[in-house]
Amino acid sequence: MSTTSLPQPRELPGNCTLETSLKGVVDVYHRYSSREGELDLLSYKDFCTLLTEQAPTFLAACNRNRPGYLEKLFKETDINKDHELTFEEFCIVLAKLTDDAHRITHGSDRCSPDTD
Repeated sequence: MSTTSLPQPRELPGNCTLETSLKGVVDVYHRYSSREGELDLLSYKDFCTLLTEQAPTFLAACNRNRPGYLEKLFKETDINKDHELTFEEFCIVLAKLTDDAHRITHGSDRCSPDTD
């Protein structure tokens, strides 16, 4: 029987590039989700603050910082319609931002969907 203890909830194992990035995503979500309302749920206000502070360049891509866009994105990703985003729901937003980042590296038009 091993005497080593399991890592604390906020201590994720690994130091590879992807593992470090995953830790960063979880930490940013926790930093903003604990500001208002219930811990580990992201209110609309905190969702807007998180994206405008942490992803301003990606919001500017394709005019995603236009009025009404964040509200539409929040409503689309609030799958259970409880007016808060779980981490799993927030991951949908991250997928969209990651797709923007990928398109930028290829010099692609970030406003159109993939054709492949």
